[in-house]
Amino acid sequence: MSSFTAYDAIGDRFEVFTDTASQRSVETETFFHMVGDIKGKSVLDLACGYGYFGRELYRRGAARVVGVDISAAMIDLARKESAQHNEAIEFHVANVCDMPVMGQFERVTAAWLFNYAQSTAELDAMFKAVADNMQAGGKLIAYTVDPSFRLDDGNFTKYGVHVKSENAHEGGFRCPSEFVTTPPSEFTFYRWSHEDYERAIRKAGFSDYHWQRPLISQANRQKFPEGYWGDFERNCLQTGLVCTL
Repeated sequence: MSSFTAYDAIGDRFEVFTDTASQRSVETETFFHMVGDIKGKSVLDLACGYGYFGRELYRRGAARVVGVDISAAMIDLARKESAQHNEAIEFHVANVCDMPVMGQFERVTAAWLFNYAQSTAELDAMFKAVADNMQAGGKLIAYTVDPSFRLDDGNFTKYGVHVKSENAHEGGFRCPSEFVTTPPSEFTFYRWSHEDYERAIRKAGFSDYHWQRPLISQANRQKFPEGYWGDFERNCLQTGLVCTL
């Protein structure tokens, strides 16, 4: 998962991206819709980055929040942000594929984790790590690259992510890309099929799962010119995923 460590170089620019990219509000609204009522629940936030989702879940009443990311730079930012607000959130630097068990959580969140699996073996390992850290009946709330996205059908540049190429890779696709920042922030993601995800989900022991299309609010539609979201909906780069153990 070496592409995770690209975030060490991106640093503060990723936070700028999340503040400016039009897709970000769609992502966050969809994510919190999937999470639902989090009051009193324990949460493990994987690929936590600078801690945005974990902090918001803490503010919404989560009883315990633990964040994990492979990027030391991102964890450093997360710790500084939470310290400024006196938030009792734990943050750890670890590779999800081989991290130790952090506890038995009621919810595990993973925004932009699974798209960094460089092989189906790593995808399997990620879902297993989630299951190993989850209570029976717990839920995984994930946000990832939509397996149906095709670069030939249009790019995602105006929404904040420019995909430079799609290259066949071990049955999936390797996609060098960049966040639309100044200067551009390069990273690489991997697109796996619905079948690859389903196999990993079942292998890890989850009993049920469903995909969640991104939700575009009326406010978001009114904020931009008519038709702005047409390409987003026609060939979407992102999707939600909810799995129950």
